[in-house]
Amino acid sequence: MKKLIEQLKRSFVFVSLIVSVFLSTSTLAKDLSVEHGYLRATIPGTSVSSAYMEITNKTNNDLVLIGASSNISNRIEIHEHIMSDEMMRMRQRESLMIPANDHVVLQPSGYHLMIFNLNTPLKVDDKVELTLHFSENKDMIITLPVESIKRKKQEESANHHHH
Repeated sequence: MKKLIEQLKRSFVFVSLIVSVFLSTSTLAKDLSVEHGYLRATIPGTSVSSAYMEITNKTNNDLVLIGASSNISNRIEIHEHIMSDEMMRMRQRESLMIPANDHVVLQPSGYHLMIFNLNTPLKVDDKVELTLHFSENKDMIITLPVESIKRKKQEESANHHHH
């Protein structure tokens, strides 16, 4: 019975990947691309994470990200860090415009997706499926890796020194 359950789990993952690839090759996928995406691994004892990526709009029209969803959480919000009274503060945004023939980068200390109420901790090398919701009822399903906070900080620090 245990073997059968494991086999079913693997089959479900495989079918999910195929469906994900099929859905992401829809018309929206040729209009948009998502690159360099990842989620941060959770800190022990917390149920919050964040997602980062670069979203490129390949159309002649502005597109608007109005939210995101996933089976890992019941609450994902678009956030941005802003400087206010000489302090960095985070605030929720209702939407994020991706200008025509341009891109927007979601990154630490900038725009990002805040993921609250995680069902389980996110571990390095996990893969997470997110659905990005755009205006005009357009959705894009993406799969992002979970990466270590430490590794990302080291990369950002290394990149910073090379400028």
